[in-house]
Amino acid sequence: MVSVLLAVRHHSLRAALLEHLRANTFACEEAASAEDLWARLRRQENEILVLDLCLPQHTKLQTVRTIQGRYPNLPILVVSFAIDIPTRLWQDAGASGFVAKASLSTELIEAVKVISEGGKYFSSEGPAGTIR
Repeated sequence: MVSVLLAVRHHSLRAALLEHLRANTFACEEAASAEDLWARLRRQENEILVLDLCLPQHTKLQTVRTIQGRYPNLPILVVSFAIDIPTRLWQDAGASGFVAKASLSTELIEAVKVISEGGKYFSSEGPAGTIR
């Protein structure tokens, strides 16, 4: 069973995504703030981080770079409304994938599966210059 750490600030979105992931047999933990995210990363082994870039106190690309610097073997799936950042920049920052929030209900499970198998997943609804 793949273990996923879901870092999403908004309670209702986080609850819906947790339910969706668990219904598809993923083991899930959750973080609702940047402080909670760092605490969970320090004490748990997770196979994938699903990261909402609306977490307070961090910038988008820098958050991904910082996490990858500290946890280089942790794949990061970015979820965001920020589709204006090109795929190449997400990849350079260390992200393993990107799913636009508008596509979460249809693409989240596929993205987590692809990334858990060592692949990359960049949403067709995602950033400019996407690859899939």
